[in-house]
Amino acid sequence: MTSLRQDSDAKSKQMVGVAPFREITRGSTRPIELLNNLAPKHRIYGLVEIDVTKARKLISENEAKTGEKLSFTGWVIKCVAQAVCEHREVQAMKKGKKKLIVFDDVDVGMIIERQVKSERFATSYCVRKANEKSFRQIHDEIRHAQKGEASESGESDERPPASVRVFSRLPELLRKLYWRKIRSDPFLRKRLMGTVAVTAVGMFGKGGGWAIPIGLHSVVFALGGISTRPRDFADPIEMGEFLNMTVMFDEEVSLGAPATRFLARLSELMQSGFGLNEE
Repeated sequence: MTSLRQDSDAKSKQMVGVAPFREITRGSTRPIELLNNLAPKHRIYGLVEIDVTKARKLISENEAKTGEKLSFTGWVIKCVAQAVCEHREVQAMKKGKKKLIVFDDVDVGMIIERQVKSERFATSYCVRKANEKSFRQIHDEIRHAQKGEASESGESDERPPASVRVFSRLPELLRKLYWRKIRSDPFLRKRLMGTVAVTAVGMFGKGGGWAIPIGLHSVVFALGGISTRPRDFADPIEMGEFLNMTVMFDEEVSLGAPATRFLARLSELMQSGFGLNEE
């Protein structure tokens, strides 16, 4: 028996040497549980292409003049917050089967990278009342959050309630009751994750392309790549930069016409370089 056990241990060590593995932690399973319990069941996606030539030019000119690299994602958040502020129904959350809660504040949830020792960690962050802040305030807030201290687990500065920090250790039955509470309480959902979400996964690559998000909010923005093409095909000499952006709506909250008007306003703001003229 001892001999067989030793042979088994030896084979396990050989397999580990050939195919390294890592353990699945509670933290890595949380996003899956979140999506299973909170993600909208009926989603509709809009793949849009927005001319950001003016905005990119203003950001480049500011960097050449001051040496400071302004946050492109922060500028998008400013435009999103303004458009949502003008069309608040897109960020509404359901309460029961017959009620929608429409919030005045636009709290934008996002993912930022932080340096912890020699490693980088992705952690959630929420820009509260982004509709009341200038682009400069949002930019400074994001930069401060990226430089802020974080634990090795990548915890956000905005610590959730104690019940949230320990829920993963609870039995499955109790966790289901907790998720039911979050689903039925829009105010708790707003407190924990904001009212809208912006993810910039496409900013880490080059060239065009759309990202398809699976979000928890009523409206989610995924920033894809930036492609270069003629701004007017009748005059192919003038080239422009176009952001590929995907917008995910909860179809039970935002139907066709309101979502279309919202996207038209957002596109107008971004094309004009809204908020950058203040710099």
